[in-house]
Amino acid sequence: MVHEALGHGIASWLTGDRILSLSTVALQNATANRWVSAAGTSANCIAGVLCFLVLRRMRKLTPLAYFLWSFGAYNLLNSGYLVASAVLNSGDWVNVITGLSPAWLWRSILALAGITLYVGAIRWASGLITDLVDRGEVALADLQRLVLPAYLAGGVVMTLASAFNPISPSLILPSGAGASFGLNSGLLFLPGIVAANAHPKTLVTRPMPFSSFWVAVGIVVSALFIGALGPGIHFSH
Repeated sequence: MVHEALGHGIASWLTGDRILSLSTVALQNATANRWVSAAGTSANCIAGVLCFLVLRRMRKLTPLAYFLWSFGAYNLLNSGYLVASAVLNSGDWVNVITGLSPAWLWRSILALAGITLYVGAIRWASGLITDLVDRGEVALADLQRLVLPAYLAGGVVMTLASAFNPISPSLILPSGAGASFGLNSGLLFLPGIVAANAHPKTLVTRPMPFSSFWVAVGIVVSALFIGALGPGIHFSH
């Protein structure tokens, strides 16, 4: 994700690394650094929290509110990367705990932290949509129309971008499709969770708002994301 990439880059600059290669599938810097490795997921979580905090103040379902919800959810669900790193014993978060002992304990802590954050993200995301349902802003029948397009669009864009990665085609499946379709699969459970917890008092009769402006913005940003971060950006200082 773009915030993960930017988070890596900021941390690398702060720690003084002189060579940095940034793409959608990986960060490559001159020397291993725990802060750089932790920066991506941390940036995702910060961005997601900020989106959801702003969304809590919005009482209507607007294109902006939908953007904040989907963007915030995608970023927060990247916390599942901690679990993947712990289970597979690879990735950025394994580098964060490298050298700490006993290794099995730190991997267990890493997995537990990831599960806690991931479940919390799903509960928060579903709670925000439940509030909109209770206020008559979203019909229960429209929940799939809110969730599925966001899930598919994000997965397709990330996978396409990973196909242009400068490292190896072998990263397309784990770091492209896996990091998008896999980590964000929690979105698919949200309609059922919301339906089980919502208590709508108003019959929703108006259609969900559609904005051609936001569709155009999404297409442009996706193209820039694929074109720029897909093949990677190289920095040196």
